[in-house]
Amino acid sequence: MKRYLSILMPWLGLAAGLGGCESAFDRHRDSLLQAHDRGQYDLAGSMLDAANEKGLYSSKSRVLWLLERGAAAAAEGDSETALVMLNAAEAETELFNEQSISDVAGQWLLSERATKYITRAYEEQYVNVIKMIAHYQEGRTENGPTVEARRMALKANEMRDRYAELLDELKGRGGEVDVQYSSSAEFIESPLGVYLSAIAFIENGEPEMASTAIRRLETAAAAQAGLGITADTSYVGTLEGLDGSKGDALFVALGGVGPTLARQNIGPYFVYLTPIYFELPQIVPGGTGAASAIAEFEYADGSKGEIELSFIEDFSAVAEANFAKELPAVHARTYLRALTKSGIFTAGGVILESSDAEPEVKAAGLLVSIVGGLLYLAATEKADIRSWTMLPGAAWASVTDLPEGAHRARVVFLGQGGQRLHVGEWKQVRGGRFGLDSIIEYWPG
Repeated sequence: MKRYLSILMPWLGLAAGLGGCESAFDRHRDSLLQAHDRGQYDLAGSMLDAANEKGLYSSKSRVLWLLERGAAAAAEGDSETALVMLNAAEAETELFNEQSISDVAGQWLLSERATKYITRAYEEQYVNVIKMIAHYQEGRTENGPTVEARRMALKANEMRDRYAELLDELKGRGGEVDVQYSSSAEFIESPLGVYLSAIAFIENGEPEMASTAIRRLETAAAAQAGLGITADTSYVGTLEGLDGSKGDALFVALGGVGPTLARQNIGPYFVYLTPIYFELPQIVPGGTGAASAIAEFEYADGSKGEIELSFIEDFSAVAEANFAKELPAVHARTYLRALTKSGIFTAGGVILESSDAEPEVKAAGLLVSIVGGLLYLAATEKADIRSWTMLPGAAWASVTDLPEGAHRARVVFLGQGGQRLHVGEWKQVRGGRFGLDSIIEYWPG
């Protein structure tokens, strides 16, 4: 087999090179990432609009376009556009709905990219998180945030059920042969999403729902800590006794950039005489250069103050953990599909090898069939690395009481040594009987 591999490697490199030619869509996606890295959210929105007009986002990628456009709008402060786009994306997503027969056939027979874009589990819950942020940006605490909070809670259960169904389907097709499955179907809920949910229920006078959300937040924060994310989670306890009348201002600091996906090569290796080669998507973590965030105040009486915001979520860590729950299903499906495709090509060579043909003819026929199968795999088994790239990397948040009157506040991102990395604009916050004012600050660093 080593001799075959040494012969096949140049062919594999050629096929991979031909299949990896950069397209206009790929170039657009690279430029979008660069705009995000620089915090040029308005430019990102314009680029997405132009790409959509040019048809770079086909019908199979429409959901992805809606997600990106909605997140870019939210980061820019255009909450109305963000909600329109993300509502449309959520309506079209197929993660928790039955896929069409053609989509199922496409995934099993053609490739992962043969179907419409299906949101990953971590992306699906972030739809509601970003929508909650947009509602808070609008100054809306009734209906909007609580609706999204309930949807996100429902999705946590649906993700577990969906994962179990996928494993049953794959095991029924023989997927247990080469793939180790996770023993737990528990996905980590977005700590930021659950935190914002608790605030929404508290503000709307729904103590039972708020208590439930706080318990879910305890679970999510503990699960995130289990990923090696060290942070003080005592903020969870402060929500227990929080009264809606005592929460005058909500601050959310969203720093850095979220995770992306890249290709990981698997193989080539042989199952008897059948060559196996395919790609799998893998998470590329994002992150932020900020170590903490604070809110600064200029009070109505002329005095000044500040509060430290609690670290709530590492988006990359939570996304990677949730993606790891889905990957075995993708791995098993891709392996079985690659084995079937390659087996069709090598069958002729195997038959010829057992015939009465001359040894040279047998060897040549087997080599041609193996090379053909490998080239076909290299050309068709490309990992689907489409992903929602306009997500932030980390979140800090806090809700606080204020003296009566109109005050000014802003969010500041700090480095490891306490240096000021980014200072937001002053905005008005009010203490007293005005409800909850919110300041949401994005910074890509």
